[in-house]
Amino acid sequence: MQPRQSAPVDDRMAPVTQSGDGHPAPARRAASLSALWFGFAGAPAAWTVQTLVNLPLAAHACYPRLTPLITPTTGVLRGIAFTVSLLALAVCVAGTVVAWRAWRHTREEHQQGTGRGQHHEPGAALLETGEGRTRFMAFAGVLTSVTFLVVSAANTAAIFLVSPCGW
Repeated sequence: MQPRQSAPVDDRMAPVTQSGDGHPAPARRAASLSALWFGFAGAPAAWTVQTLVNLPLAAHACYPRLTPLITPTTGVLRGIAFTVSLLALAVCVAGTVVAWRAWRHTREEHQQGTGRGQHHEPGAALLETGEGRTRFMAFAGVLTSVTFLVVSAANTAAIFLVSPCGW
């Protein structure tokens, strides 16, 4: 039986190797992975919890049976909704601060700091080199957190501006 020969390997698809030049994402230690993920996903998660708690609470308080009520069944409906909303706002603010700090520490990240110069090796794509990935995630966290902070604040304002049972 003859030995099987492997197909030729395309050098353009081979990963870029580092030979003492440093990591392709030099600012990866400036912000921890948990800080990057909290900055990116903390505010959306807080808004989700706010919505998943407040909406059913208000709906059940106003429509517990077959006919809607004029006044909510629980007198503390706004208090509970406001407490949940304050907690969501606190998480959104914390996510924004964490993401902003991570972005401040990584905003100068570029491949020049790795000793490899301004140009990529031939055939190396930006995704393969990792240039700016920490900075990107930090800035995406800032944008996401600020967006959900505004949305969560609007939901909080609606507690006092909208009649609980719509009458």
